[in-house]
Amino acid sequence: MAIEDIGLVGINVRMWRHLAVLYPTPGTNWRKFAFVLPVTAMNMMQFVYLLRMWGDLPAFILNMFFFSAIFNALMRTWLVIIKRVQFEEFLDQLSTLFHCIHESADEWGRGILQRAEREARHLAILNLSASFLDIVGALLSPLFREERAHPFGVALPGVNMTSSPVYEAVYLAQLPTPLLLSMMYMPFVSLFAGLAIFGKAMLQILVHRLDQIGGVEQSEEVRFRMLTSCIRYHIQVMGYVRELNKLVTNIVAAEAIIFGSIICSLLFCLNIITSPTQVISIVMYIFTMLYVLFTYYNRANDLGIENNRVAEAVYNVPWYEASIRFRKTLLIFLMQTQNPLEIRVGNVYPMTLAMFQSLLNASYSYFTMLRGVTSK
Repeated sequence: MAIEDIGLVGINVRMWRHLAVLYPTPGTNWRKFAFVLPVTAMNMMQFVYLLRMWGDLPAFILNMFFFSAIFNALMRTWLVIIKRVQFEEFLDQLSTLFHCIHESADEWGRGILQRAEREARHLAILNLSASFLDIVGALLSPLFREERAHPFGVALPGVNMTSSPVYEAVYLAQLPTPLLLSMMYMPFVSLFAGLAIFGKAMLQILVHRLDQIGGVEQSEEVRFRMLTSCIRYHIQVMGYVRELNKLVTNIVAAEAIIFGSIICSLLFCLNIITSPTQVISIVMYIFTMLYVLFTYYNRANDLGIENNRVAEAVYNVPWYEASIRFRKTLLIFLMQTQNPLEIRVGNVYPMTLAMFQSLLNASYSYFTMLRGVTSK
């Protein structure tokens, strides 16, 4: 079974393979540059446009959101391109772990794996669909304005972007953005979620295996063999989560800063605009940011919760029926499960729902401070 056939990551990996972001060949390597460079050029033109909009605060904030969102999408894609070898090695590790469960005799574990695949696949489809419709809305919004404007404000020095035929040409050039930006922005979110869902599934399988240890019908040797098998499996899961953390820790730290700043700015923008169309757009963009952040932190939080259940399952193993050798081994395993199994923001803060709430509280605090300063 190829990596694209694994439902946990299949949609995202298939997309990135087609664009040569992952698994490029000499014949397809050019695709990633044809995919990324036009969007990079548009992002630079957005920056020039922002410099021109400095005096118009609502327009500046709104276009700052578009600039930051596209910059973030580019940052994710360039990260995968630069760390391509590490991502491919990690996906190989995932494939190995997946096939060990899929080809095992553990019917309960295979059922957990199928549910995880189904959940990750549905989430990837939802993310792509929502992102596509969100960008289509941004693409159509200029049609409801009185003045000429592009969906994504861009500018070039010495060029009047609102005069014909420049305006029409730029608008037509931005028509593919719903497809391009959806394929650039959401696969990383869905991949992160799929990888976290798989980590959670492995921990659930480990809890189930630990629950099977014990009973009068099991000999001492069988119990000890089952325990050591669980310990080896737990070490594999810890290695998997550790490698996942190495891949994503810096990007989620950068996104925490970017998203927190964007949410604060958009909340402030809601207080100074009067256009109903812009109000609806900004509310939609705020919910988009919140959804992406929640997807990250909720999936990472599930790993920590499931790891606590592993510790509880180890504690509930009937050690009092076993030998001294079994008890000592179980005690060492219990100590090992006390180590937090988590993804960290910048290798500092654990990605939990408490951290998500703290980030929202910080954004709102900066918003209220900004509103207080400007209302004086």
